[in-house]
Formats: sequence, structure tokens, C-alpha cells
Amino acid sequence: MPKSRKTNRQKPDGRTARSTVRKSAKPAKPQQPATKAPSSRAAKVRASVPPARPSKKAAILSLLQRPNGAALSDLTKATGWQGHSVRAALTGLRKEGKELVRAKDAAGVTHYRLAANA
Repeated sequence: MPKSRKTNRQKPDGRTARSTVRKSAKPAKPQQPATKAPSSRAAKVRASVPPARPSKKAAILSLLQRPNGAALSDLTKATGWQGHSVRAALTGLRKEGKELVRAKDAAGVTHYRLAANA
């Protein structure tokens, strides 16, 4: 026998289950009028400030610029990423126009490096 749909039952105080109002987790903040900065649309000039810490992409690029390149294990150790994430980053470099060369050494380990013209 199929189950029937639930009906809106009356609560003890006379309200139906659907008419209850939920309270938000945060109290409402009073609305403040929006103010714009006077030069919000003006072109902002940024000084060339080096990042606070070197990025992981920069670490990958520095390893790939070595003469022998870098094995996947070198790249995973330098970034702390898993292998599939490092490969995705290499794909991103290829899509940016960098030419990567892939070669295997005598032990069968694949080394990646940037091509000389990249």
C-alpha cells in the first residue's frame, strides 16, 4: 500500500508546521548607507612588490628551469601537493604557452623541464 503524503498538522499552539518562522543564526545588522571611495574607478598603479612568500607555481618553474629538469617526486616535495595536482599545474603551464619537455632517464623516471626557447 503506498504511503500517503504528510499533511500540515496543527501544532499545540494552533499554527501549522509550515507556518513556523525560522530564526537566523546571526542577528540582523543595521543597514549603513553605501559610500564610494572618490577614486574607486580610477586606474590603480601597483608597485612591483615581491610576494610575501614565493608561490608554489614559482617553485615549480624554478625546478623546471634546471638543466635536467625535475621529476614528479621533486615537484611534489617542493609543493606539498599530490601527483595529480602537480600534473594539473604542468598542464596549466602548457596552456599559458610554456613549452615543457618530458624525458625518461635510465631508471625510467620521467623528468620535466622547460624547453630552451620557453
